[in-house]
Amino acid sequence: MNEEHERIEELLAGYALLGLSGEDAIEADRLLSEHVPSCPLCRETTAGFQAVAGELALAPTPVVPPELLLPRIRRSIADVPVRRRRSASLVAVAASLAALLALGGLSLSLGSRVSKAEAQRGKLLDVMQALQRPGANHVSLQPQGPASAGMMEVSGPSLEHMYVVGQDVPEPAPGNEYRLWLGSGGTFQPVEGGTFLPENGLVVLELTVDPSRYDEILITEEPVGSNPSTPSSDGHIWHAGL
Repeated sequence: MNEEHERIEELLAGYALLGLSGEDAIEADRLLSEHVPSCPLCRETTAGFQAVAGELALAPTPVVPPELLLPRIRRSIADVPVRRRRSASLVAVAASLAALLALGGLSLSLGSRVSKAEAQRGKLLDVMQALQRPGANHVSLQPQGPASAGMMEVSGPSLEHMYVVGQDVPEPAPGNEYRLWLGSGGTFQPVEGGTFLPENGLVVLELTVDPSRYDEILITEEPVGSNPSTPSSDGHIWHAGL
């Protein structure tokens, strides 16, 4: 994408999220009437941002963000180069939401408990920022067995953590929990801190692990508190190559 289209994308994102005024709003109106109808790339971009805006409109009323979250947002905005700081933070959020919504089917409906919602929002913010880092990669984990909802893994050489996200993830069988494994050459190892249960169907994991050493990722159902040496083949399973 050339620099001209990057600027156009910024304006289209701001237009979709009702975040433009003054000269930017005038320029966006001109682009929508003169440029977008004849440009397939910009038509697709506009449709994507409008879809994101529609999803945000359906989200529950936002809660006041926790004090620890606000400095993180400010640092993220401060890291944007001065030349593009005015609108790049808006585009980064919109583009990240688009990637999450399209790839993992995620929304921002995080349940009724404010404290848990705040924690999940903080983790989702980390994932959004990770998706914007140079070299960030995502992999879709395909469900097997009775599982139907997919999950997504996000990692990269410039990221300190590996993330796993998913929505509408079913509860495991009573007495079971989910465990994440990484494999190399057909041999799997459990990931430290990789046991979890979905929160109202939502999964957002942040793990300190280097996935570049492995060629597969696997999530299985295991008995709570167990320490298996090999993955189970029963219950809900997700798998992908790295």
